Amino acid sequence: MSNAIKHWREAKNITQQKLADEMGIDRPTLSKIENKDIPIDPGQDLALRISRYLGVLITDIISEPPEQ
Repeated sequence: MSNAIKHWREAKNITQQKLADEMGIDRPTLSKIENKDIPIDPGQDLALRISRYLGVLITDIISEPPEQ
């Protein structure tokens, strides 16, 4: 999930700080969620809020990001 959140956030030109602020979390927490080497699960509520904010389906952020 982490790489997919980062992929969609960057595709929408949204900074980590902006997304973190909108989600009510701090930027280091979002950074850890996006880091595939740190297994942090954002939880269903936060994952759903992130997907809605990014304008993508929740399945888009829990799946592997599209090939670049």
